[in-house]
Amino acid sequence: MANDIGTTPQNVFKIIGRLVDDGFIQKSTVNGQLMIKFTPKASEALRFVIDTIRYYLDEKLVVRLVGTVTSGLGEGGFYMSLEGYAKQFIEKLGFKPYPGTLNVRLRPEYVKYRLYLDALPGIYIEGFSNGLRTYGGVKCFKASVHGLPAAVLIIERTHHGPDTIEVISPYKLRDALNIKDGDEVEILVNL
Repeated sequence: MANDIGTTPQNVFKIIGRLVDDGFIQKSTVNGQLMIKFTPKASEALRFVIDTIRYYLDEKLVVRLVGTVTSGLGEGGFYMSLEGYAKQFIEKLGFKPYPGTLNVRLRPEYVKYRLYLDALPGIYIEGFSNGLRTYGGVKCFKASVHGLPAAVLIIERTHHGPDTIEVISPYKLRDALNIKDGDEVEILVNL
């Protein structure tokens, strides 16, 4: 990290210490390795910076993700059809999603951009309970897949690692784009 930002390791630890003291990050040690996590305060600060840059550039900021289509467990359709989610998707994203998700395994060089999305506020879909079971919240980012409207989901309770994302759209993306497992797709995520 020190080389990436052009300073010494000692300065990196000072910077981390200041960020912890100011409430922007939390640090912990796991198996002897330093782990850093952004706090909500840091997410708000990043949102302010992004909004300011967008205002002055008069442009949308976009994160580009590239990966290959992969099959999931087939659970996306069930979750997309739940009224507790579907209603919020319509209200907050402006579309009713096709009852299913497109799973995309990111190329290794794009995983860091997916992890960057964790620190940003996004559009939050509240979790809910149907009396029998509780369902976790989902953070969304409006996006497009080869020009079609979509949203990238950052799911609180998921079996996927950070290298796999789930994408929703009003369209069945596999059919609309004529894609299958192993095909490469580009997702442009709006910040």
